[in-house]
Amino acid sequence: MTARQRVTVNFFRPVHRNMRNETAVIKTILLFWAFLSFGVPLIIWLAGLGDPQGLGESFFTRWRFLGFPLHYWLVAQGCTIGYVLLCKLYCFLWERRVAQQRIAPPPLRRG
Repeated sequence: MTARQRVTVNFFRPVHRNMRNETAVIKTILLFWAFLSFGVPLIIWLAGLGDPQGLGESFFTRWRFLGFPLHYWLVAQGCTIGYVLLCKLYCFLWERRVAQQRIAPPPLRRG
């Protein structure tokens, strides 16, 4: 393959409509993944900073959900369930993108 035949793909600057749709789905999933992985633990940690004893106690540690402290359940089970739902969201968004592609085929180029 010569230099003129090379195809350049840039995730941050997609050129074609199909690639823009694909990267939009991926960016949406990455945003939710970042919130589940970093946002939930960060919120729990920030809530515990106001404890005057310095033990990190907050409403997350006092409240119970299914017999477990809420902070434990959110990180151990809530995030796991969130990741499974994230997979489902990815499949839903991808199928919707594929269906839109079938409905509106790209215009024919005349040359």
